Amino acid sequence: MAQARQLITISLLTLLALGAFGTTAQADIEPTPSPSTTAEVYKALQEQYKRERDLYLQAIRDRDNKMRMINLIFKNAVDKATTDARIAMASATTPEQKNSISATRRNAITQAITLRDSMISGIGPMPTPPAKPDKFAFDKNELKGDSKLDQKGKPKR
Repeated sequence: MAQARQLITISLLTLLALGAFGTTAQADIEPTPSPSTTAEVYKALQEQYKRERDLYLQAIRDRDNKMRMINLIFKNAVDKATTDARIAMASATTPEQKNSISATRRNAITQAITLRDSMISGIGPMPTPPAKPDKFAFDKNELKGDSKLDQKGKPKR
């Protein structure tokens, strides 16, 4: 009997301790969001894709404009070096003068190429296009509705 009382007392103390300090399952207080259909999810993904695509296309246009400016600066530098060399060649009489003028022209073009390359690397890499939402992940019947998909039991052509 004494052992039974002791066992019951230990069991009660254990249950009280677990009840006071243990974790109990509680219901979630936050309301559950209303379930959305796959069509709404797909439309939301499509809208997000359109916004990202517009930003991507704007970034491409900006990069193209910067490249045009860089190429224009490069072309002007090469044209100036060529024009200066032609003018100097007209008055050059010795082969040493002509070699010097040609070397100056080549150096100017090399500097223009180096400047162009550094400006292009300063623009950064090409922007990455946005990922298009996977249209096959959704059921077509849910996206378009039943009204125009089937006519008289036949699939639409």
